[in-house]
Amino acid sequence: MEEELTWHVITSAFRSTDPLRELLPLLKEHCTDAECDEYGKAIARAIHSVQAELIDRVIAARPDIEQQIEAKIQKYGRVL
Repeated sequence: MEEELTWHVITSAFRSTDPLRELLPLLKEHCTDAECDEYGKAIARAIHSVQAELIDRVIAARPDIEQQIEAKIQKYGRVL
């Protein structure tokens, strides 16, 4: 996969999970502990699925990109 497409896949994968992460505080505020726990686990599974199916797959094909991803997260707190 060419580098430009690789970065598009990576950034799309990270951005797709942001709304799920943002749900957690809202769920904590408005759901019971049991509901929050149930939804939190479902969100974690969904995020893990995106990581395993997209991010990990790209890194396996392009191992050189992993350090760049980590550097962006370290510098900006996310992949831009």
